[in-house]
Amino acid sequence: MRDFIAIDFETANPQRDSACAIGYAKVSNGEIIESNGHLIKPIGGHAPFQTKIHGIKEEHTRDKPEFGELFPSIEYIFSYPLVAHSLFDKQVLYALADHFNLRLEFEYFDTSTIAKDCLPNLKNHKLKTLSEHFQLPSFKHHDAAEDALTCANIFLKLQGLNNKTQMDSNDDRAEFKGLIEGILADDEVNYKEAYQLLYWLEDHKDIAHTHAQLLKTTKDLLADDYLNDQETEILKIMLGTTLKNMA
Repeated sequence: MRDFIAIDFETANPQRDSACAIGYAKVSNGEIIESNGHLIKPIGGHAPFQTKIHGIKEEHTRDKPEFGELFPSIEYIFSYPLVAHSLFDKQVLYALADHFNLRLEFEYFDTSTIAKDCLPNLKNHKLKTLSEHFQLPSFKHHDAAEDALTCANIFLKLQGLNNKTQMDSNDDRAEFKGLIEGILADDEVNYKEAYQLLYWLEDHKDIAHTHAQLLKTTKDLLADDYLNDQETEILKIMLGTTLKNMA
């Protein structure tokens, strides 16, 4: 795929529609021709934990447009196939579209999933790890514009290794297993991964019913909008057990 747009969202609080920044990189005929980012006034304001991750504060977004106001100026982005480095950004985009009554239909490709297929022996498939593997320029992680640009470059590199650009199966169980494997790959669980897990389970009721305790525990651990070391360890153990039981 030679024409696409890579995107990245940063969120301001635990709600999936709380985008406070969007970054994007447009690729045409295999070349990056545009890269940009916008701050967004988030729904629900800023929470300390998320601010600590990306550094975006209320003072930075106070005078910025909400996503619904920004949308007309960036609507063209969503007419292209979209690429991002997780399912998290897809979840955020759907939540924003629902909140602001935007009719969005788009193709979506997750580079972390594609990387697992193309580079199965890599220690993990995080954005930073793949950037280093492909010897891409250093970037500021959790800066939406820089993350999107790095994601675009990674997707181009992955396509050079393999023409496979999407999952082989739409099976929810396989996607769930892949999600857990990705989270545990570097032996860490960060807040973005925890919320991605929570959102995914909320969107897949059958899987959530089977793993009701995992859903409940994840909700409980994130109830205070914070994930400390002890809570991270609890989630890691539960995910490890879940993965073993799925083998």
